[in-house]
Amino acid sequence: MVSSLRVVGGTEAMYGSHPWLVSLQNRGSHFCGGSILSDRWIMTAAHCFTSLVIVGEFDQRVHDEEEQVFLVKSVSVHEKYNPALPMNYDIALIELNQRIQMGARVQPICLPLPNENILPQTTCMTAGWGRIKERGRLPVVLREVHLDLVDGAKCKYVLQTLKGSMMNQRLIRPQPSMTVLCAGPETGGRDACQGDSGGPLVCPAGSEGHHWVALGVTSWGKGCGRSWGNNSSRPPSKRGSPGIFTDVRLLLPWIKRKLREGSVCKYLNVFLCLCVTGIFCGSVLPGPILLNNSHNATLLFSSDISRAGSGFVIRHHAVKGHFHPGCGTLVLVEDKASIHSPNHPQAYSNDCVLRWVIHAPLGHVVKLEFTDFDLEESERCLYDSLTVLGDVEGTEEIALLCGGSIPPPVLSYNSTMVLQFTSDSSITHRGFRATLTFIKEMIHKYDLVFIICEYEFFFIW
Repeated sequence: MVSSLRVVGGTEAMYGSHPWLVSLQNRGSHFCGGSILSDRWIMTAAHCFTSLVIVGEFDQRVHDEEEQVFLVKSVSVHEKYNPALPMNYDIALIELNQRIQMGARVQPICLPLPNENILPQTTCMTAGWGRIKERGRLPVVLREVHLDLVDGAKCKYVLQTLKGSMMNQRLIRPQPSMTVLCAGPETGGRDACQGDSGGPLVCPAGSEGHHWVALGVTSWGKGCGRSWGNNSSRPPSKRGSPGIFTDVRLLLPWIKRKLREGSVCKYLNVFLCLCVTGIFCGSVLPGPILLNNSHNATLLFSSDISRAGSGFVIRHHAVKGHFHPGCGTLVLVEDKASIHSPNHPQAYSNDCVLRWVIHAPLGHVVKLEFTDFDLEESERCLYDSLTVLGDVEGTEEIALLCGGSIPPPVLSYNSTMVLQFTSDSSITHRGFRATLTFIKEMIHKYDLVFIICEYEFFFIW
């Protein structure tokens, strides 16, 4: 019997030591892992089905400090995924319905470079909430285990012994398209096991191994923590295997193609701050960015495996006192504030674009309440307008406002709200003034109920 994988022979992890790890849950119970690639995308195994994703999870008995709950917007399973053992292309990407708010204990994992050379015997690590031994109990606190990479030729040979044992002892050569790697000691005792499928096998990379990359996706194995060095001398039911992981390096083109298909900027993204403030690509120079009441920022630059540009140069400086943003500015707001159009209560200028990106604390929504409002009125607000959006990319429109009447209060769908003020080349009015407040969102992961099919992933050869 071959089962999806869980941690065996490991130890309890330190809180926050695996900030990229997520828990995939059905009916309130963990059954698979996954890893954060970006604020919207999770990498997992193709054989993992879910409708609920928990990030920032550590102790399943309590609501952890940075824990966030998401529904699944879409799932992309590799087109060549084959559930017949040995499983090939066991990888999937999950798109979340909202954006993850990054923090000290919620961070994405790096992908390896296409030519990343991580040698056999390199000590890697996997983690999860799966069983601690074969047919053992499920832990409630995250556990981790260190596993050494197995030489590729030895990995293929072990797979031959397993496949042969199920085909009347005939050794069958693995398919040329094998997309797996192996990790774990020949003597057994340390392994990944049922419940950890989909989680990452992370390995040290770079010239001095100073950063972690997701080299593999936990896929399957024969037993849990069994020895496998002398498989050929054992009866089929007693044979074991190292942990079998999907080799992420081989599937990088597929991963990056799927991420590009779901991105507004398809080739180059720059994310500002742990909460996404802007996504920039192309050759048009972005306007200035004002980080209101914020003392630091993080820029995440990423490029794909094809075309390259000349890059970018950024200059930054501190602004003392109260600063009134002008047209062309992108403003980050992470605290309760009063905002207004340029020059208010005097007339705003022509051809003006000004954006505010508002991030409420975890578990809160944004409330926008107007105290003054006077924009040029037109059908469908074609000339001057204030657009209220639910995401940074501008795909979720909440309201489109213009005219001389004060609109009712507007609530965001989640913890992010984006405001975009636009004026055309003629006729200006007084503009608007509004206040931003944050309201606690009373939703807990255990309040969400789903009626779904239940799957168990056991494969008998």
